[in-house]
Amino acid sequence: MKAWIEKGGYLNTRGRRWLSRLHVEQVRRILVIRQCAFGDYMAARPFLVELRRFFPGAHIILSTVSKYQYAVPEDLVDEVHVLDSRGGPGEQWRSLRAVGEVDVLFDLADTSRSRLLTLMTTAQVKLGFPYRRVFNHLLFDVGILRSDFHYEAEVLLDFLKIMGHKPRYPLEFAMPRHRRAQADPCIAYFPFASRAEKSLSLSTWCEVIEQAAETFPHYRHVLLEGHKAKESGDFLAEVAARHDNVEIQPRMGLDRLAPWMAKASVLVCGDTGVRNLALATHTPTLGIFFMTVPFRYWPRYEDCHEAVFHRDGQVPGRMDILQGLEELLQRVYPERGVPRELGVS
Repeated sequence: MKAWIEKGGYLNTRGRRWLSRLHVEQVRRILVIRQCAFGDYMAARPFLVELRRFFPGAHIILSTVSKYQYAVPEDLVDEVHVLDSRGGPGEQWRSLRAVGEVDVLFDLADTSRSRLLTLMTTAQVKLGFPYRRVFNHLLFDVGILRSDFHYEAEVLLDFLKIMGHKPRYPLEFAMPRHRRAQADPCIAYFPFASRAEKSLSLSTWCEVIEQAAETFPHYRHVLLEGHKAKESGDFLAEVAARHDNVEIQPRMGLDRLAPWMAKASVLVCGDTGVRNLALATHTPTLGIFFMTVPFRYWPRYEDCHEAVFHRDGQVPGRMDILQGLEELLQRVYPERGVPRELGVS
């Protein structure tokens, strides 16, 4: 098999030799290391789907850590290995050795624990995309450049493109799928983030949702609560009391949230795991960015995702968000007509 790579990554002699002799039916055990939170698991789902397509007979093991168990894509792998990050040295050592020998190793995490597991695991070939290139020479046979300017779910697929694989587009996440013709007239909002400074203030969210309710009166405007105590929708209670089309949705588990999201018309939020869930269900999104690089979380293979950000990094204002929402709704649902002109109040 040809190694489909020129200057876009790292490839040592062992990696090139392995690729030249690769027969997919001979690959029996694959280890994928992905130690991350909710949104990153969503972004890894297309890779796991395509990995199964490329190596249909392989036993796929996903390695994570005990800290991150929510939304682990167990449905797409044969085995989940949990690296003990809380026990004593003995327990951690045993969990490092529990995987055993594999044919192929993908490190999709680039953490101190993932690098240690990569070092301790015997594999015919090891692939990764470390932030520091020195680890290419120390740990990997094939290294991919990790771009800040392309949607991360697509970057992960570069590992398989090196082998000549043709991923399907739009990406397949194996999740409930949004159908535009069947979408409910519902605009969802998730105003929280892993760090408070990555989201707009709650007062700004109140202003945005209240004016959106007036500008788009034929839509339900639903604020989604998160699973943390501080992710309550109580701050929107007065707005909800003033508008019949504004409501607060109590926290839902992933089994309910995914199909619910797939039926919504659009999700408005910042850089959060919930937005990654919307991307995974192909639900239209309006992302609000001012701290994180938007391009890494902004799929461009579909016309239903838009990002609101300023080139100088300033926080987008209320009118920026409402204008972006209006343009997105008109683009995705032109048959619903044009809302009344946005006010400046």
